[in-house]
Amino acid sequence: MEPMRNDGTPPDEGGEDNIFAKELTPAPDRWVRRGTWIGILLLMLVGVFLWLQGGENRALNAMSPSQRQALFRETRDEFEVLCLPDGGGTRFPRKCGQLADFITHFSECDAACRAEVEPFRKHPTR
Repeated sequence: MEPMRNDGTPPDEGGEDNIFAKELTPAPDRWVRRGTWIGILLLMLVGVFLWLQGGENRALNAMSPSQRQALFRETRDEFEVLCLPDGGGTRFPRKCGQLADFITHFSECDAACRAEVEPFRKHPTR
């Protein structure tokens, strides 16, 4: 009886058809597979984030003109009462910033409207 060899092939069976004699391709590295899934997940998250950023504009564009006009008037009136000095001062800077940003999404906000809300809008800082 011939002793078992350490090279992975059984004794007397080193032919071409032997699965032990063929080199198998190595499995993909676990980190490569994990990196692929992480990359796909990050791309999906960025896509969802970008889609959600345009949500206000999509909602406003889906409204009928009369609904949109009414919402614009209500939001503008609220902004004037809460934020403009004649309407009670700026005791609510965060709320005024949110209203100012929202008002600028309306096409009804003309140059005079934009000039009025601009000081209250949040601007990026370093």
